[in-house]
Amino acid sequence: MTEKDVIKLFAILTAAYPKFDTLGDLEKAKPVVKLWAEMLADIPYEAAEAAVKKFILESPYPPTIADIRRQVAEITQDPDDNIDAATAWGEVVRALNHYGYYRPEEALASMSPRTAKIVRLMGWQNICMSEDLAVIRGQFIKMYEIYTQREKQEALLPPNLKQTILQIAQRRRLELIEGGKKEA
Repeated sequence: MTEKDVIKLFAILTAAYPKFDTLGDLEKAKPVVKLWAEMLADIPYEAAEAAVKKFILESPYPPTIADIRRQVAEITQDPDDNIDAATAWGEVVRALNHYGYYRPEEALASMSPRTAKIVRLMGWQNICMSEDLAVIRGQFIKMYEIYTQREKQEALLPPNLKQTILQIAQRRRLELIEGGKKEA
């Protein structure tokens, strides 16, 4: 989104929330508009506008940048990403019953992508050989929920911020490795 797009969003928000009048003094509004444009740069205007309108219907208070990003993530989400942990476990049970131990690739292909990823992490053969599926079910559901939450949080970050965070983490990792070599 551009700064002009943000100004259009602010006009919509001001119509819905009269106290939101951020554009009253354009000189004071410039840093706000610039920040919003930077933090929403990766989002097409149409998606942001739909997110704002959806938010207006759901909240009596004006949105923050985080609210807009959350709404856009919700609107643009793949239907497979809406599967809850219990439904995902149902996919695993169906695959266990249908494909069994000897056809792991077919079993994984029958699952939604996130479910298949968690099953790969746990190990298809480990799941198949388990004597207590209730324990495996609990572990699967916990892993699925954690992974889903992490994906949703990551989806809220703008790509440039993700890249910056990754670079910081890589520098930190190198510093720890270098520090470990000096101590040895």
